[in-house]
Amino acid sequence: MVLFMLGIMFVVTMQPMMMVIMLMLIVILYSLVLYNVLSGYWFSYLLMMVMLSGMMVLFTYMVSLIPNESFESYNIVYMLLILVMLMLSFEVNFYKNDFFHFSLSLWISYFSMFILFMLTLLLMMMLVVVWLSSMDEGSIRI
Repeated sequence: MVLFMLGIMFVVTMQPMMMVIMLMLIVILYSLVLYNVLSGYWFSYLLMMVMLSGMMVLFTYMVSLIPNESFESYNIVYMLLILVMLMLSFEVNFYKNDFFHFSLSLWISYFSMFILFMLTLLLMMMLVVVWLSSMDEGSIRI
């Protein structure tokens, strides 16, 4: 139900920033569904990493091209509705499917230090990209 509502809200919204946020939430929820169905986290982890890294490139490009627009009030209402739906669905899944155990199996594994290193590296790269494309110097356009 949450994925369906996010899909409808993705089609209805007209603001590019809101569409990227919706698409990121859809990818994260879809990877969680794949994780529960396949009982393994590698495929869902790879799907999420590839899609979100592509979303970061798209997000950076769109932010450099569009003017600074503020979210309108109805978009904030949509975001609050999504957050409430996500919290309710995760609480139900937590008690039914032992969601806490599923989420910890990614970190309690043989490669946990490698995964933590890769996440730290991605965070540092994102911060360097933000630092290089400072707002004082204009957009990244060629």
